[in-house]
Amino acid sequence: MVASPASPPPRFKVLREIGSGSLAAGFTASLFSPLELVKTRLQVQHQFGQPLYRGLGHALRRIASEEGAGALWRHGFAGFVARDLTYSGFRIGLYPTVRSLYSGDAAGGGGGGDAGLLVKILSGCTTGMLGSALANPVDVVRVRTSVESGALDAATGRFKTGLCAGAAPRFAGFGSCARQLASEPLASGAYGGVGASMARAAALSGGQLASYDHCKYLFLKHGVFADDGAPLHCFCAIISGLVAVTACNPPDVVKSRLMLSQQGGGAATTSAAAVVRDIWQAEGLRGFYRGWLPAASRAVPAFFIQMPVVEQLRLWLGVETL
Repeated sequence: MVASPASPPPRFKVLREIGSGSLAAGFTASLFSPLELVKTRLQVQHQFGQPLYRGLGHALRRIASEEGAGALWRHGFAGFVARDLTYSGFRIGLYPTVRSLYSGDAAGGGGGGDAGLLVKILSGCTTGMLGSALANPVDVVRVRTSVESGALDAATGRFKTGLCAGAAPRFAGFGSCARQLASEPLASGAYGGVGASMARAAALSGGQLASYDHCKYLFLKHGVFADDGAPLHCFCAIISGLVAVTACNPPDVVKSRLMLSQQGGGAATTSAAAVVRDIWQAEGLRGFYRGWLPAASRAVPAFFIQMPVVEQLRLWLGVETL
């Protein structure tokens, strides 16, 4: 049941909303971490010479075979979960508040059905950019620990598998990577690729939240679903996942490549515009959709689980559904 618009807002309403998004996102990130690892490696492998992975299935099999099945969760896991706890907590949790501000509904009544699609897209873009800016340092750690990982040769101490085969590890894990990042200049370290990261987040959040919200409104308005319950949430989540992945994959590829190219503590070695130009010249449109299948394979089932969980957590925490 949706909370009554006439009811006074609960204490710490915004914190409750952020908490519901964080808990749901952290849970789904834990489940789908292997697909995030594969997506990231597929996006950046062309920067390491001859590609190792032919696609989603081949990458999963090769990583599991060469590095062990546990590596699919181990590599980049802490960064991925920590990123989603911050990023998704803010982008999902603040969406109703921002939507109400943009639509002039200061009371923040439930549903947002009359806000209009443009307002919903703008609201999703805004919260996505905010969450992404806050989480960018953790996201850099996620990318680096996903890519600079593999099985180690006991004799040499160097990677013998993965994209960095033959190279010595530059960090031992999430903690040491974060400490290394803290010693680098902000522009090329913790906030390397922040522009592309915010663009990616705006596309994903604007696409996902607006399509989810508007589909709910249209399906309820036209009687496709009888009430604002779990079946409606699940169906709209599937649609929103496909919209989100398709919208955000190009800036996601650019973001991942920038975060790798700007590491090491020196000046930024390239720009978003240069990365876009290089991808277009070398790979064409297809280059911007590297990793789309693992991204969709993760995002659609993740949102299918995440959004109903978000909605239920919101009700448990005393706030209305999205």
